[in-house]
Amino acid sequence: MCTAQDPLRSDAARRLRAGAGSKAIAATGRSRTGPAACTGAVPDVPRRRAPHVVHACHRSHTSGLPRLPPGLLGRAVRGGWFSNPYAGLSEDDLLVSLRRTRLRNRPGTRVLYSNFGGGLLGHVLARAAGGTGSDYPALLAERVTGPLVLTDTDCDPNRPQATGHWHDRPRPALLMPGLTAAGAVRSSARDLLRVLTALLGPETAPGPALRTALTEVQRPRLSVPRTGSRLCLIWNLRPRPGGALLHHSGGTRGFTAFAGFLPGSGTGLVALTNTAPTPLAPFVQSAYGALRELDATPSATVWTARV
Repeated sequence: MCTAQDPLRSDAARRLRAGAGSKAIAATGRSRTGPAACTGAVPDVPRRRAPHVVHACHRSHTSGLPRLPPGLLGRAVRGGWFSNPYAGLSEDDLLVSLRRTRLRNRPGTRVLYSNFGGGLLGHVLARAAGGTGSDYPALLAERVTGPLVLTDTDCDPNRPQATGHWHDRPRPALLMPGLTAAGAVRSSARDLLRVLTALLGPETAPGPALRTALTEVQRPRLSVPRTGSRLCLIWNLRPRPGGALLHHSGGTRGFTAFAGFLPGSGTGLVALTNTAPTPLAPFVQSAYGALRELDATPSATVWTARV
């Protein structure tokens, strides 16, 4: 059992923070993330490819981009498939891959989970704010983690963190230099609970831009066919009789994470483990079930962090 005071760090939490953080940066208005700014933020990309850049900025997994950049799997198999499969992809490699990319479908027409899109989004936001793709960690700190006082959350793989395990073997710290926004952000149970607190009370966040961002990431953008679920910005929303349940989970070769909250009852849960996810995802399913059970607790706000 882990409380909000425990300093455990886990890079499994990165998908949760990357999505919310990217939208929070965009919502400040200073990053100029309109269509024109997004199109011009990636150098040497033909304008005919501009639609998927724009949709990567303004949609949730409907950009039409493939799950991974072209060429990444081959590079990983040759140099780091069993250790650090993303480590060999640099910022320059990301842009080369973008020029080679063929869209899987027309932007905005189909949900297709894409780490490529998430990483490209961070790159575009950093460039639109006047920097380069490698400036995303500093931009995240300036506009999100700093104002929310998330002292355990950053993109530094060298800070102390939990050791992940894959097939019962310890794993090195995950490195993703070319896809920082998709997978390089580390966090802790304590910080993730602070994020959920902010999401449950956006009006208490410092500054109007961050208050707007925390509200906007919870707004449904589209419905997922045949499921009844809806997609917000990164967060999955499931309608329930007592109010919506928002959740997101993530996994790496070494960690699994779940975070969810119910605005109607002021309830949230964070669950982290330093073990890679398995095919049926029992850890995530158990965490989701625990959150639903907490919603039935006849009390005020309930916070739980399980590790």
